[in-house]
Amino acid sequence: MYENIFSQNFALNFFYGFFFLISNIFFSICIGQNKVIKKIFFFKEFQSIVIFFLVFCLYTFILNVIVISDYKNLSSIIFLIFFLQIFYLLKNLKNFKLKFDLDLKVEEKFIFLIFFSLYLISILPLSDADSISIYQYIPSTIYSEGLKEIDLVKNLEFTLLSNTEILLLFSAIFKSDNLGAQLNLLTLFFFIIIKFKDHKNFSLIIFSSPLIIYFISAQKLQLFFGLIFLLLFILINRDIFKKKVELFILILLLAFYSSGKFSYILFTIPLYIYFFYRNLNHWKHVVLYSFLSFIIVYVPLLSIKQIYFHNIFAPFFDNFLGQGFEAYNAFAFSIRSSEGWISDPKNIFLYVRPFVSLEIGRLSSSLGLIFLLMFFNPKLQKKTNYFPFLIVILVILTGQILPRYYFEAFLLLAFFYKPKNYFIKLVIYSHVLIIFLISVIYIFISYIQLGVLKNKTDYMNRFSYSFFNS
Repeated sequence: MYENIFSQNFALNFFYGFFFLISNIFFSICIGQNKVIKKIFFFKEFQSIVIFFLVFCLYTFILNVIVISDYKNLSSIIFLIFFLQIFYLLKNLKNFKLKFDLDLKVEEKFIFLIFFSLYLISILPLSDADSISIYQYIPSTIYSEGLKEIDLVKNLEFTLLSNTEILLLFSAIFKSDNLGAQLNLLTLFFFIIIKFKDHKNFSLIIFSSPLIIYFISAQKLQLFFGLIFLLLFILINRDIFKKKVELFILILLLAFYSSGKFSYILFTIPLYIYFFYRNLNHWKHVVLYSFLSFIIVYVPLLSIKQIYFHNIFAPFFDNFLGQGFEAYNAFAFSIRSSEGWISDPKNIFLYVRPFVSLEIGRLSSSLGLIFLLMFFNPKLQKKTNYFPFLIVILVILTGQILPRYYFEAFLLLAFFYKPKNYFIKLVIYSHVLIIFLISVIYIFISYIQLGVLKNKTDYMNRFSYSFFNS
């Protein structure tokens, strides 16, 4: 299936996806600068990235409706929308303004160098097992065959369908198997570049985490959705919304975030309660907009799950909402217990993994020592209203322990942290340097030794094909 969908040419394999994503970024900036739009809603410096996330929320609605209808010409509809987007950009090009201070310090230039090195990794062909067996396989199958003929006994992973896999349909449409990794990194770049001088510390802390290597080489959109969570927390915490339409947009994006993966609902609930508490004066509007957001985001997605998997929350709660399918129940338990603390609660090394990996093979699966230092900082916890602490407790209660489940907590701490202690700065910079060196080594192996620019085969034989049966 892979060879029939994705381009075998390295340049084409990433360029179409890159062009699509960059166009959406510029389109969002262009819309954000529109005076009419600013009168309707305005989120200050976050205006453009709010629109960017809204655009992708709209994409998921369109894609979900197409999947429900089992319409075969999915690409034609998306290309039509994309064409209209490009037309709008070209028409308004003369009014487009992009302000950026080019007078960069050495530290800031180094940040851009790290971005570039990570981007060279993000555009490499598909390689990790999860992406091959789930995150890219599911949308590729939907794109080429649809869901009607899926044998669920052999393909239980399809029941995990969420808006992550729906968005990754763009990978198949634009023939870019690395579109998910590009979306993760370019969204981070967009978020940081909005107010680069203020977000410099945030970017360094993010780059000090070994987990960044995983996010920019895998197709899982956790970084993309994690940044939505961070943005929403900032908007709610700073009370950057006054109009009813802004209230609706925020609730819509909160619903969109929660649809990225079933586990995201766990983090959405406390953030929604916090938002509701801060807007008690508008509780009627909050309830109404929550209902509308549910219809827009969840009704199409849950309809797909009910039609094809016979359970709106498949594979979970099948005894109550489905047909009591034993395979669903077993699969749901394995998801909850795999690589968590439930199966081995006395293994103390499991509880260290979120901070430091004790195995070379799992080096890129930890959040780094800086997460430990930030997490046990009382002033920082208070500054973030103890949300990181709450997130960690919620994750542990579900039986999970993998570092990536704490990523939203890490993002909140990283954004609000202003390191002043020399030891902490040393930890951050030393970790950043290690990540950069690892990136350079990986780039050398991929681009020089394996010659991926000329031929993807050698690279995929080493890093990808061995996983195709995973």
